[in-house]
Amino acid sequence: MRKKSIEQLKEIVKGEVLLNEPLSKHTSFRIGGPAEIFCRPVDAEDIKNILNWAKRNRQPVTPIGNGTNLLVSDDGISGVVIQLSNNISGIEFDSNSVFVKSGNTIKDLINAAMKRGLGGIEFAWGIPGAIGGSIVMNAGTNSHFLSKFVKYVQVIDFNGKEYKLLHDDLKFDYRYSILQDEPLILTEAVLSLEKADEEEIKKAISDASNKRKGKQPLEYPCAGSIFKNPPTTYAGKILEEAKCKGMRVGDAMISELHANFIVNLGHATAIDVLTLIRKAQETVYKQKDLILELEVRLLGDFNTNLLLKKK
Repeated sequence: MRKKSIEQLKEIVKGEVLLNEPLSKHTSFRIGGPAEIFCRPVDAEDIKNILNWAKRNRQPVTPIGNGTNLLVSDDGISGVVIQLSNNISGIEFDSNSVFVKSGNTIKDLINAAMKRGLGGIEFAWGIPGAIGGSIVMNAGTNSHFLSKFVKYVQVIDFNGKEYKLLHDDLKFDYRYSILQDEPLILTEAVLSLEKADEEEIKKAISDASNKRKGKQPLEYPCAGSIFKNPPTTYAGKILEEAKCKGMRVGDAMISELHANFIVNLGHATAIDVLTLIRKAQETVYKQKDLILELEVRLLGDFNTNLLLKKK
């Protein structure tokens, strides 16, 4: 990449532009090689300027949020990585509708809504991702999903064009939205919340928090659930029955507390995690004749042929 082009990018972006930024600093797994160009835009104008620069310079673009459901390659990511968390923030209310920027956390939203007697999404308390990434992945629990509350979203395509997608346009499904497959960046969402008593909201938050603390390995870096739940059962239950708890490759280990979590004991690499994922898949397949599908997203260059996949 020519130095002159990089300087031009820095001149047109109000936010940060960093070169060869380690993505291990920006993922909850604390794993990942460098982003060739790492950008932290502060608004939609910044995002459009970055996208236009990337198009002119023929650079691939990878948007990320808080990096909570990602496994990034040890080789990093080429081109431009746009981080939408932290800087892209803001919450406004109109009756029971809330306009929330993609970089706000779910906790930000729940707390702001609670002060106005609005709730319904307390089940998501403790999910560490930003709103944008949480909608893209249709985050939630086994029985409650963020998609239920989404009215529409604002997106920017990789040509810099901004437009609106309604709820039905997003094709929500279990841990899925169409935003996972399209070159689109979610900048803002409008959710419709429910009237609720503040004390009831606080109790629901406490219940959700206690449930996560008792079942999830919060003391080590991880990326949340590794596998999607199969129909009618839970991936964690299947992995536990297959005696996968404690299985280890390098510093990547399947949690002793919850079998659907892989934790980084200190110096795990992406290939450690991917090898462990394959080992767990093979163990389950041999015992249950079932192939567990990934929930965690892989970014960068991976040999995905290592993974078992449904035909």
